[in-house]
Amino acid sequence: MRLALYLIMSLIILSMLSCSGDDPLGTDSEPPARPILRPHLGDTGDSPVTWNGLSITLNDDNNGIDTVSEGNFIKIPWEPFIDTDLSHVKVFRFSNHNAEPVEIASNVTASARQYLDTDNSLQERVWYSYFIHLYDSSGNYSVSDTVSYALLSKCLLDYPANNQIVPLFNLKLRWTSDGVGASSFRVLLWNEENQLLYHQDIFIAVPEDTYEVAVPANLEVNPGDVIRWRVDAFDEDFGYNIKMGSESQERVFIIQ
Repeated sequence: MRLALYLIMSLIILSMLSCSGDDPLGTDSEPPARPILRPHLGDTGDSPVTWNGLSITLNDDNNGIDTVSEGNFIKIPWEPFIDTDLSHVKVFRFSNHNAEPVEIASNVTASARQYLDTDNSLQERVWYSYFIHLYDSSGNYSVSDTVSYALLSKCLLDYPANNQIVPLFNLKLRWTSDGVGASSFRVLLWNEENQLLYHQDIFIAVPEDTYEVAVPANLEVNPGDVIRWRVDAFDEDFGYNIKMGSESQERVFIIQ
């Protein structure tokens, strides 16, 4: 009787092992759902776009892969992950000058929503492409799609000086291109609630060293309001369907 019971149990165990292939009993071999990186959807001030069935009013947080104002860096955001048993993310980069992918981050927490590439070797007008590996707690991983972006050098804000108190009447913002080589600029102004108050595009026919734009006299502000401003630069690359760009360092001025 014992021998028969032993044979039955052995057959059950063998059957279970054969059904699970070469994996040890109970091991998770299913990779996470494929992660989705957000491509460059546009820029702050653009018209709303549709992404994944949703209408998005673009801002610095939701417009996808982009440069940032804090430095010559590229942010790579992704959509929320579907799985819950996740461990970490690895980030890879290649470029149109070097097609060999390089791992640039090996242990990004799975709760992160983006990665900021702060590599000082990033060059202007080079298209950098990124993808990620998403790992679960069992060591399985899935590979994302690929997104790309290219940097321009930043404009330098000249006037008003940071925290300067200025009258709204006849106020002109001035910046230096510093060899940016852009085909257009976009001037952006926000209030203290981070609401976009105003933006204006300037298209360049003949490059100059210094540019300026008048702030509308009917801007909805009051004395004492703190206004944040920035100048974004753009240029076309007809090998890609998006513009390369940069964001200047941000400044604030105070309405007199």
